[in-house]
Amino acid sequence: MSAAPSRERGPVFSMEPAHILLVDDQPEGLLALEATLAPLGQKLVSARSGREALRHLLTQDFAAILLDVVMPGMDGFETASLIRERERSRNTPILFLTALSRGQLPELRAYAVGAVDYLLKPYEPEVLRSKVGVFVDLFRKTELVRRQAEALRETQRREHEGELAEAHRRMEAERTRTREEHLRREMESHRNQQRWLEAVLAALPTPLALVEPGSGHTLLANRAAQGLAGGCLAYREAPGLHEGVIVRGRGGDPLPQDAQPLMRAARGEALHGLHVDWELGGQRGSVRAYSTLLPKMYGHPETVLLALLDVTGPSATQQLVEGLRHLVPPVSTPTEQEAGQGPLPTMRSDQPKDLPATEAEHPHAGKG
Repeated sequence: MSAAPSRERGPVFSMEPAHILLVDDQPEGLLALEATLAPLGQKLVSARSGREALRHLLTQDFAAILLDVVMPGMDGFETASLIRERERSRNTPILFLTALSRGQLPELRAYAVGAVDYLLKPYEPEVLRSKVGVFVDLFRKTELVRRQAEALRETQRREHEGELAEAHRRMEAERTRTREEHLRREMESHRNQQRWLEAVLAALPTPLALVEPGSGHTLLANRAAQGLAGGCLAYREAPGLHEGVIVRGRGGDPLPQDAQPLMRAARGEALHGLHVDWELGGQRGSVRAYSTLLPKMYGHPETVLLALLDVTGPSATQQLVEGLRHLVPPVSTPTEQEAGQGPLPTMRSDQPKDLPATEAEHPHAGKG
């Protein structure tokens, strides 16, 4: 037989004894009340006057107030009126106790000032305990309901805060995911742009290299730069891989590596067509070096751009001049004798080519 499903129980409250306020100007009257109500097991608070009773009501809630009607100074009616004027004690049950006879007690006034009942002295202890016990039971139940309501509100508040916290956590997680996705796409876009730029640089015929300032470490070199002089002009480490590589300046003297274009550009020097010659494995060439410092941008640090223009052999203009020189025959200057004979005759297009020269030149010679 399966056990019945357990139900979630609410919080269990331990109810403390209720407070009962006893007000009488006669000590023997207070003693009698304490003896009568002691079996209820509640906390009994005694006051010898109305003013003392009001002071107790400022700091403590009571299940019931047993108030003597006839007291010097402030009597029971005035005390009850002041009790009802205060928010905290407005609903506290007041039970009048009096030695007056039924005809002498102004019942209407007693009820008007807030009394819920009254007993005539001498009273029956059982009757008094019964009436006060009802008030105590009502107070404890009311207090229990109040605590349960507070506990429910606290539970609802915590649940609401938990829901808000969970919603906030989900929202933050979504924001984080969105930011990470945006960052991932942005990084992927930058990588694609870098790949595209590397492909463009690699395809350019001009030797280009991106160099780290200071160290001279080459970050990127295209194919043209790698193939020029075995890469010795684009990579700091390349000369160590090739034996016999020589780089010369304008004067023809070999240049140490620190004086070569790569390291000069890495040190921050702007090159504007620096001319160097190189020799490697029987091959020779000449280049002009240009450099500029690229500023920080898009998350990349400062970078040196080094361009190496291959000027080995004649330039294109020189080649064109040489070509034209071979196409056009040289023009000679006529001698003085040739100049004195006058202009040379010209050959007409309709002149026969097989005639003797004299006839061709003088067609009417010898004819009368």
